[in-house]
Amino acid sequence: MNYLLRMLLTAGLLLVFVMGCSDMGEPEIFYPRIVIESDTVDFSISTIGSVQNRNIHIINSGEVDLQGNLTLVQDSSSFMLDPEGDFLVLADDTLSTEISFLPHSEFSYSGLIMVTSNDPAHPNLSVNLMGVGTAIPVPVLSLGSNQINFGVINTGDSAQQQITLSSTGNDTLVITSIDFELSVYQQDATLPLELIPGAFQTVTLSFQPAVAGSYDGTMTIHSNGTSTPDIVNLSGSAEDLVSYSLAVQPVWNASCTGCHGTSAGLNLSSYSQLMDGSSNGQVVIPGDGANSVIIKRLNGVGGLMPMNATALPAATIAEIERWIDQGALNN
Repeated sequence: MNYLLRMLLTAGLLLVFVMGCSDMGEPEIFYPRIVIESDTVDFSISTIGSVQNRNIHIINSGEVDLQGNLTLVQDSSSFMLDPEGDFLVLADDTLSTEISFLPHSEFSYSGLIMVTSNDPAHPNLSVNLMGVGTAIPVPVLSLGSNQINFGVINTGDSAQQQITLSSTGNDTLVITSIDFELSVYQQDATLPLELIPGAFQTVTLSFQPAVAGSYDGTMTIHSNGTSTPDIVNLSGSAEDLVSYSLAVQPVWNASCTGCHGTSAGLNLSSYSQLMDGSSNGQVVIPGDGANSVIIKRLNGVGGLMPMNATALPAATIAEIERWIDQGALNN
């Protein structure tokens, strides 16, 4: 009986030894991974004696438990942190931490949350805290941007951009009107718009020109905020569509189809044959004239086209490239 027991124990130890040998590969090591949503919390302007609350989230995106400590460092007692001290976040879990700001006087406050953890890649992180105390309620409008460019679009098309309107004061912000200098610009917000402290609204702006040209204008926002009226500069351009049948095919007919009609591996006799490409592949990339082979060849890259002839005028090449940039339409 003792002999049988010794044999079983020996076999078990041998199995452990074999599994631990280097030729079985190194054992995989798992780590916690800490992610903090933001490294700054700005309470902006708050009324003295009034509490504002914000939350940050500590995420463990690793495979094992995240252990650490939260320490609040400040010159006064205006900031509060809950929870504070040691923490534990399981793998793929999140710890929600509440930060409170209670100003005691008209003063600019700052603080720091020190975050230490067992994440070997980020053992020490920090979150900056800031806020301003005021004796009276103050509504404040903060703009996500004061300049928006819609780029270049075709006449009759439309383009959209978004702007964020934030209430960063300590009183309710009321936006009463949003006016545009030019009628080609519009917005989708329902007015009046009320935003409590800390709230924000994303507004979609539209640019829809009917005539070619450049459109530089302003959007004026009126509110009860301290900075009213707030101005946003808007810009955008529109260009007419280049007609393939009127502006591009005639160029091929006059300068190219003598060679690229029934031979030379590329047929420019019609739109469909152009888009079929050459024996070497695609020659037009809709939306990308600069990288289209046919534009490169017209500019002499890889050999000039038309071959053994005078290069096309720069304005003509630019118009063909613009046709490609507009989508290479069969129009």
